[in-house]
Amino acid sequence: MSAAVPAYLPRVAVGTGTAAVLLTCLVGVLHLPFAAPLLRKLSPASLCPITHGTPAQIDRAHAIGGAAIRASATASAPSRPALGFELDKTTRGDLDAWAARYRVSCEKIGGNENLRRCTDVPASAVGEPPGAGLLEEVSFELRGTGELVNVETMRRHLSPEQAVRIVAEREETIASGVGAPSKTGGEATVAHLSRGFLSSYVAEHTYLDYRATVSATNLGETGVMAREQYLSVRP
Repeated sequence: MSAAVPAYLPRVAVGTGTAAVLLTCLVGVLHLPFAAPLLRKLSPASLCPITHGTPAQIDRAHAIGGAAIRASATASAPSRPALGFELDKTTRGDLDAWAARYRVSCEKIGGNENLRRCTDVPASAVGEPPGAGLLEEVSFELRGTGELVNVETMRRHLSPEQAVRIVAEREETIASGVGAPSKTGGEATVAHLSRGFLSSYVAEHTYLDYRATVSATNLGETGVMAREQYLSVRP
């Protein structure tokens, strides 16, 4: 059985294994560079067509995901923390200057100027204590008009103990700015994340103009992956 792909997306073959991937790609708005380790386990051919789309297609996908998120929200965020970046204000030039200042290596995602992935990012570059070490990836999405709308981080190869500590620290920082999570799933405990492949925890802070998410997922033999996402969902 196959699923139809919206006309504004690049054409890809979609079967039962990739239909859910496309849905995740739309609702999550990007961002399968971060989900790639998990997706390759589920289906090595799984790729997100949005990362190869035009700026208009990426903006359209972002709008669809944003509308779905706003539908479950009732108020605007009291603040919109995003690791020191300003959603809807930070520009590509600002990101280039930031990368140069911290000597961070960045590249386009799918050859797209509006999607950037930076690797081995010092914790201090995103406002975390220097002792927190390197972030494996920090990625960015910009609107077609050039403003930042999404920041994501990824750390992999973590022990359950490391993942729990990171998730707790990041969640405490977010909650201090926007309040308690709107929704949680799983448990942020060593015991839970040690149960095996796909054991996970997620906390979401959802508002009419913003969503922040912190998660940890056990990827089996490669350890636990911790992620953060800071997303503008303004229309």
